[in-house]
Amino acid sequence: MIHTRFCLLSLLVLSIGGLAGCSSPVDKLDEQISSALENDNTIDVTEADALRVFVSQESKTLGDDKKTAALLTPDGKIDESALAAYIKRNRTYRKLAKDGKTPTMSLSGAVASSKPLRLKVYLEASGSMFPYDAPGGNGAFKRTLNDVLTQFDAINPGQGKLFVVNTEINDLGLTLPQFFKQKDIFTVAKTKGKTSSTDFEGIFSDILRNTSGDDLSILVSDLIYSDPSLAGMSAQKTLDAASSLLTTVFNPYASTHSMLVIKLKSDFDGTYYSWNNAKKKYTGERPYYLCLIGRNETMHRLYQDQTYQTIRRFDQLPGYTDSWFFGRDTKDVTPFYSILVNDPARKGRFKRSDEEVRSHAKAIHGLEDIQPDVTDKSLTIPIAVDLSALRLPTSLLTDASQYVVDGKDNFKVSAVQAYSGANGTTHKVLLTTEKPARGERTATIRLRRQFPPRWIANTNTTNDASPDANSTFGIQNLLQGVERAYNPNNQTEYFTLTINLE
Repeated sequence: MIHTRFCLLSLLVLSIGGLAGCSSPVDKLDEQISSALENDNTIDVTEADALRVFVSQESKTLGDDKKTAALLTPDGKIDESALAAYIKRNRTYRKLAKDGKTPTMSLSGAVASSKPLRLKVYLEASGSMFPYDAPGGNGAFKRTLNDVLTQFDAINPGQGKLFVVNTEINDLGLTLPQFFKQKDIFTVAKTKGKTSSTDFEGIFSDILRNTSGDDLSILVSDLIYSDPSLAGMSAQKTLDAASSLLTTVFNPYASTHSMLVIKLKSDFDGTYYSWNNAKKKYTGERPYYLCLIGRNETMHRLYQDQTYQTIRRFDQLPGYTDSWFFGRDTKDVTPFYSILVNDPARKGRFKRSDEEVRSHAKAIHGLEDIQPDVTDKSLTIPIAVDLSALRLPTSLLTDASQYVVDGKDNFKVSAVQAYSGANGTTHKVLLTTEKPARGERTATIRLRRQFPPRWIANTNTTNDASPDANSTFGIQNLLQGVERAYNPNNQTEYFTLTINLE
């Protein structure tokens, strides 16, 4: 009898232990959904983001399970409609709906918010950053931070928060007035955490995880990767590791969050620490960066809302050099474009196609009765385009060499000019050929998507033993990791415009 009871007890313990320890990713996903719904009968934007992060992290297992396979597209992205359908099949959702309490879901976060943006500034406090606010400097570094902070405070008073980052994240413990009064802004910051290195993997993970709703987070850093755990590795291996880590960090957030990286310069007077922690005295200008991170709709407000028109003039910040935007469109969008048939920049003669005239089309995409210029037989077609949604720097948008044209006419983009026209158009593209073709044909214009942009390639160095005014160790490798998260399929163009000619 004792033996039988022992066996039954053992089986019971094993059974309970097995049930407790076999919770699969599918079960955990269901539990996460149920927990969110039970809390307030809602899946809000933040909870939806948390679900996306979990699905991304467990993509291999969930993709292999019949119940959750539809959540992931063949290229590994999250299928938003499938996620919404999955939530509606959840047991808790169905029970609430049956009881007449159908839950609300805000998965996209596209609902406009009337609340002003909340600013969070994360100041890197490591040995390599302290010389940016040296007593003998020109103060450009501090002026930039003061400008950003005061502009946001004017819109949302008293809401800005200041943090210190290095191997960890800590509250700076200063109000904005106290921060402004600091003779050296690192006086307090250097007492927080370990200033010998910076854990970018942990920092970016923490910032992304805690940037929700109306938050706009700004990391202030020289973006020089130095991880003590990689000591002894070659420079190239260190940078390869950094690139892979940043891809992993940004992957779960690439569909919901965006990042703008701004390069600036300021005086630097002190000790420069190279990637392998070698010390060198340096006095002169050095680059540093502002990384602005927010949800897609928050970044859209920053770029489009009149409230922030003075704040988004980043090119007016002290020491501004260039910028790059990381974001992912949920669907391919062709910008609005229309041929300017009467523009002074045109050469040759042409008119709008009869078909478009009859259909009262809003935009002009087709031309007929095309005749080259009588003087030199060339043809120039001006096209107005709305490029405001691309978030690309002016230096790239107006670089004619970035545009590729295909078609029988051997067109090329001869110039791209800033332009304020109807239907929100922001640029004028001049399409030019010396020998126009004949008959019905098309011309397609593509804006190339290339990484790295010229300024990042020119800034990058893999040997920082001798620091200078322009270079940053491994910046290309670090940001290449971010680019892989936002462009996993190596998309080669931002858009294609088609012009019909006859």
